[in-house]
Amino acid sequence: MGQYDVIVVGGGPAGAVAARECARSGLETVLLEKEFLPRPKTCAGAISVAAINLLDVPIPPEIIEARCSAFHAFYQRKQIYLESEDNFLVLVSREIFDLWLVSLAQAAGAEVRQGEKVLSVDADSKGVTVRTSGRVYTTRVVIGADGVYSTVARAVRKPFQKKDLAFGVCSEIGAAERDEPWRDSIEVHYGLTPVGYRWIFPKRNRVSAGLGVWPTGLKTIRAAFLDFLQEKGLSGDGRIKGGHIPLGGIFRPAVSDGIILAGDAAGFADPLTGEGIRYAFASGRLAAAAAASLLSRSASPNRQNLGIYERNCYQGFGADLKAALLISRLFQHFPGILLGMFFGSREPFKGSLEILKGHMDYRQLYRWLLWRTPGLLRRSI
Repeated sequence: MGQYDVIVVGGGPAGAVAARECARSGLETVLLEKEFLPRPKTCAGAISVAAINLLDVPIPPEIIEARCSAFHAFYQRKQIYLESEDNFLVLVSREIFDLWLVSLAQAAGAEVRQGEKVLSVDADSKGVTVRTSGRVYTTRVVIGADGVYSTVARAVRKPFQKKDLAFGVCSEIGAAERDEPWRDSIEVHYGLTPVGYRWIFPKRNRVSAGLGVWPTGLKTIRAAFLDFLQEKGLSGDGRIKGGHIPLGGIFRPAVSDGIILAGDAAGFADPLTGEGIRYAFASGRLAAAAAASLLSRSASPNRQNLGIYERNCYQGFGADLKAALLISRLFQHFPGILLGMFFGSREPFKGSLEILKGHMDYRQLYRWLLWRTPGLLRRSI
């Protein structure tokens, strides 16, 4: 039986950051990852500058596959093209990026055990017991960062409801550099569903293409995606990966006695864009800070004391995710009007890019929309 101060479940961005911060705080920490790294990941690999700013170490240049400073949006016959003086996104391979993040946790002193799938998490007055496919562990705090299908979350809350999940598919497609028109630009197509989009992101000699639908989706997502690839002259021969994305901005319990949820396991993802890495970094750091604060003072990591983590998450980014959710619901109910607003003025998209840079938030964008929506609704009636 292994005994630790903190057990982190999941080797993605939230878990790797949490494990690193716990180890740096002097806590005996183990990170449990069910796969062997590097492992495949359903993700386009886009990381916002706002997310990068949450790291205290630069991403190695060899990991970055593209830097994006231009944005090309399409809706029906309308287009908007914006160029920024600086980057708002970088593109990486998640397999390599996650491996690098976990290596940082190891370098900080966290033990990493791969190929161990967590089967159950049970808390009592003495602590938390974690059973995996290989061992039994005991700890004072578990940080569950094991994704949208989290095993740890079962000890905290009910599973995500279907209506609170988006679904996305993506594929990486080879493209000779001389034939690739995207380079430092991302291309985004709107209007297939009220809330959702299709994308093409540049990478080294290939592109990441995908389709995300919020929240009800299409019954024929794969067919719609293949039609999009054909429309763009891209091969549909690459492996198509798919998965659910939790809609952030909805209140869900994120702690229980001895347990903290972070990243997608807690439901922290952008309900408009699907971005999760930014909130994985933020919640991973806050989870580690809460654990370190309580354990260093020999305070009980019970539900009440861990409530500080939920409050810090709400103040740090949860209120902003709530505003993003309100905007997404406006799109659900009035897609034509909202898309008309976005494509009738460059300001909403400019604001969206500033959000990706961390210079603006969704609450500001929501207020901008509210000032202009009533008049447009009256004209539509």
